Amino acid sequence: MAFVVTGLSQSEDLGPLSASLRAAGLPTDALQSVGPDDSTDNLSDSALVEADILTSDTGNRVPGINEGEASRTFFRNESLVDRLGDFGIPENELDNYLEAVERGKTVVAYFANADNADKVSAAFSSASLANVRTF
Repeated sequence: MAFVVTGLSQSEDLGPLSASLRAAGLPTDALQSVGPDDSTDNLSDSALVEADILTSDTGNRVPGINEGEASRTFFRNESLVDRLGDFGIPENELDNYLEAVERGKTVVAYFANADNADKVSAAFSSASLANVRTF
């Protein structure tokens, strides 16, 4: 039976995790990640809409409050959803992982089997990954 172990890293540097996996006798080739830099790839696959395109400025803007509202995300980045879905993350959990990436976290996944899933989880935890889960 195949499993995927996931965790959240504070950075895109997976060196400590790779070292932890190797120390546990596990290969690193089953390790994949999606980070903040990936969330801006293929923006054509997401719906970033300029707020000024949707409505005109009728003089109701408040200085200091409305600045920085030029663009809002109305739909999630579907290519990012697809990549996270490829990790085997259940659909009802995808939004949590998307939000984590938007907050600057890196989602890390390791494709494990029944024999090594516990070792992978332990390696993730020892490398200080948060929210380590197995699906």
